[in-house]
Amino acid sequence: MGNLIVTGITFGVFMTEALIHYNMGQAKARGEFKLTMPPAQELAKIAAVTATFSVVTGLLVKALPKNLQSQI
Repeated sequence: MGNLIVTGITFGVFMTEALIHYNMGQAKARGEFKLTMPPAQELAKIAAVTATFSVVTGLLVKALPKNLQSQI
């Protein structure tokens, strides 16, 4: 359950960051910054990449204490 919480929190934080970076790139093209949602296909790509790295982060967090305990 803890692994799922870490993955969910990581996804929420990183997805927010990804959307801000998306809007920063759009602002450069538009000449002004305003928060907008990307088109559905682009949003799906951003979410897929973010979800992949969130799962990897959750797995690493879960595995790390086991590795540290065996070394001590």
